[in-house]
Amino acid sequence: MSGARRDLSQEGSPTASRREGRGAARRVRKGRSIVAIGRLVFVWSLLLPLLAGCAVVDPLTRETCISVIPALEAEGALITVTTVEPGAAAPRNVRVAYRVEDGHGSRCKFVVCAFGVDTAAGDARALVGVRDHHGVMSDGRFYMLRRFWLGDPAAVAEATARVTIDPAAVPRGLLGLPPGPARVLQTAVDAAAPASLHALLALACALVWGLVGRIFFAVGDLAMLGAYGALIGALVAAGLGAGAAGVLVALGVVVAVAIGASWGAALGRAVFVPLAFRSAQPLLIATVGLSIALQEFVARAQGARERFLVPMFNQPRLIADGPFTVMVTPMRMIVVALAVAATVAVVAVFPRTRLGRAWRAVSDDALVARLFGIDPDRVLVATFALAAALAALAGAILSLA
Repeated sequence: MSGARRDLSQEGSPTASRREGRGAARRVRKGRSIVAIGRLVFVWSLLLPLLAGCAVVDPLTRETCISVIPALEAEGALITVTTVEPGAAAPRNVRVAYRVEDGHGSRCKFVVCAFGVDTAAGDARALVGVRDHHGVMSDGRFYMLRRFWLGDPAAVAEATARVTIDPAAVPRGLLGLPPGPARVLQTAVDAAAPASLHALLALACALVWGLVGRIFFAVGDLAMLGAYGALIGALVAAGLGAGAAGVLVALGVVVAVAIGASWGAALGRAVFVPLAFRSAQPLLIATVGLSIALQEFVARAQGARERFLVPMFNQPRLIADGPFTVMVTPMRMIVVALAVAATVAVVAVFPRTRLGRAWRAVSDDALVARLFGIDPDRVLVATFALAAALAALAGAILSLA
């Protein structure tokens, strides 16, 4: 009853009003941060459908299929490519329609090139079959084509120089750019995925450094665990019959983040809690030893051989055309969106959460924070779990992109 009377007596007081005002302000800021992240994800979801309407033919497979045409026609024939589009059977295939003029007149023909994965050669875009108006090319002719025609780059370059590309067959992007700005844009697009990876690793290191003031040398090894987690998650999903690329990517990212967070929490509790908030040398030695231990653990558990994951969402989309074309794959946009969303969440939302406020208090003074009822060890374990999750997300980006 006394507590209830005290609450009633304090209701409406200036102190209670200020407390309620601060709570409302925090809720408003948190809501704005969540809305900002939602808007960012919404913008990215709009950009992906826009790119879906752009050219979806890989430039490498396009040029390879065009270079096949001179081998199918007479040496002195005039060849004009009229259209280049994805094949009907599979998006990876390329269908090229062309017009040939020789001593027998002018005729319209086509060739369909099938591309797949050649694990022996380590090529994910290898030519695996050819079909024209006569039907599917026989194994003998296809072997001769690959071995003696495509295997001679000088002869292919000389023959394809006589092939004319109709302007209607040239892909068009969302905009046209001169060579200088196009190169700058392509460089920025190519650097987006590696920059996202390094941004997540830097953010993970910053969380640990800001709390204990020590360098976390094992962050790269936790990213390695995340990379294997994404690979294993995608392979498990494929083994269970989930063939959709979106399901494979989503499950791979979830498994990677879960593995990273679990390892981070366990290592934080077992290794860093006993050594944190003390002298620097033992903690630095522990991080170096942990890095070596994780490398040896993965080497013994997974072996030293390479792991291969079939590329997903890797059909290039044309952003800008002109003398210098700018291309991007949906997977690069997906990983950049994941990295940006995670960074915004940690930078904008995390400081306004209960854990974020506790992290700031412990980073300022762990002893005073403990006097005010904050457990520095629990904050340390949660921080290592979050940092490891970010590192694992970076590893997943490395595997998927």
